[in-house]
This record gives sequence, structure tokens and C-alpha cells, in this order.
Amino acid sequence: MADFRVILRTGDAERTTVASEEQNLLEVMREAGLSVRKSCRNGVCGLCKCHLAEGDITYHWRQPHGLWEKHIAAGLILPCIAFAQSDLQLDQIPLVDAEG
Repeated sequence: MADFRVILRTGDAERTTVASEEQNLLEVMREAGLSVRKSCRNGVCGLCKCHLAEGDITYHWRQPHGLWEKHIAAGLILPCIAFAQSDLQLDQIPLVDAEG
């Protein structure tokens, strides 16, 4: 089982953590202390979408139904069903605000 370095950028802040190839990226973000938006956790709603700035992911057998072609072309991914296949850099991470 491989582990990969994951850099998470939110606004002006940056956190570095580690993801196993068997752990979805939404879990990685939450374990790193980010209050990320989530809902269906099945790749359908798109609430958790973020930008893959660098690296490779896989959805395994799942389909990212919560992304349109324009999202995919812009480099957006669904971390709820995405798994690292290399070191990653993620940004445009949707955080829950302090009230929500």
C-alpha cells in the first residue's frame, strides 16, 4: 500500500498531509482538520468538488456524476470518490463557513 504527500491549499493557508491509496481524498481533508463541504459522498451532488492543481487520481470503478464536462476540463475533481495515485496538490477546496 502506497502513501502519497498531499498539499491542501485554502485561501492563503497551506497544509501538507499524507494519503494512502485506499483512502478517499475527502477523508484525507477532514483528517487534516479542514471543515470541507460534503453531502452525498457518492460523487453525485458535486458539493465537495475542488481543483486538482498537480498529480494523478483515480475514481476506481465510480463515475464522477457530480461533474460536468466543463468542470473536468477545468481540472475539478470530486474528492469524495477520488483516490491519490501520486503526490497531489489540491486547491479551491470548498470549506463550510463558521456558521454552517
